[in-house]
Amino acid sequence: MKRTFLSVVLLLMFALCFTACSSGTPSDTSSLSSSKQESAAESETGTSSVSEEPEEESSEPAEESNILIAYFSHSGNTKAAAEQIAALTGGTLAEIERVEEYGDLEAEAEAEILNGDRPEITVDTDNISDYDIVFVGYPIWWDEAPAMISTFLANNDFAGKTIVPFCTSASDDIENSLHIFNELCPNATIAEGIRANNEAKIEPWLQGLGIIE
Repeated sequence: MKRTFLSVVLLLMFALCFTACSSGTPSDTSSLSSSKQESAAESETGTSSVSEEPEEESSEPAEESNILIAYFSHSGNTKAAAEQIAALTGGTLAEIERVEEYGDLEAEAEAEILNGDRPEITVDTDNISDYDIVFVGYPIWWDEAPAMISTFLANNDFAGKTIVPFCTSASDDIENSLHIFNELCPNATIAEGIRANNEAKIEPWLQGLGIIE
């Protein structure tokens, strides 16, 4: 009887030990196997967790404009037209000024135009030879360009360049003043000029010349 009871107890203990040893193993193995599979996938395809930033495209510097807008302005009207042309073309502004101020503007300015005088001037630019297209702006005085414009044209070499005249005037047009460009710059190309009183006409004029699109 004791042996039978002991045998039953031993069988129960053996059954408990077998159950305890077999529990928990599948989950651990599955976890390890999954980890190994992920590691293998990463080693084949490379790590994808680090995002690559796109390379910045290198931009070339914009070309410098080869357009100069030289102007003489007494009341500010020609300056305003010159500034609009510069804004539309990307050109460089250069103001022409008379070195000596007029004493009696009307008498002196008219006399130097009639006499063909060339008063001394200053120009806000380092080197006119750097530009291929030169706008020349001025007010109309006594149906002509002020004498400072003749000085500017005579003092510089415009051979091979394109000169683009423009003026401002309350009544007179530009045609009568254009003769000085052919006389003083025979080796330059003289483009069609304009009386630039009307701001709305400046852009179409520049487009017609092919300077802007």
